[in-house]
Amino acid sequence: MNDYNTDRRSTDPISSATQGNYSNTSNLEAHIIADMLRIESITAELREFKEDTKAKLNKLEGWIVAIVGITVTTLLATLGSLLMKVVG
Repeated sequence: MNDYNTDRRSTDPISSATQGNYSNTSNLEAHIIADMLRIESITAELREFKEDTKAKLNKLEGWIVAIVGITVTTLLATLGSLLMKVVG
């Protein structure tokens, strides 16, 4: 009477794909180790990217501070010279 299929194992594509990839093979441990090595490789690349990006941003921050410092110094010198001409 009920048309709904209660056996989810046969209709669930994720579980059937997982069973097809790993459980039907004889070297399950090799697949797990390969996945772990891939994860470790990606993690190492992310760490390297993080360090490189941090170094580049620190260098950029130094340049920005220098530019702002020069701009403020130039502005103060210009204002000071204008005040000296107006007052003096």
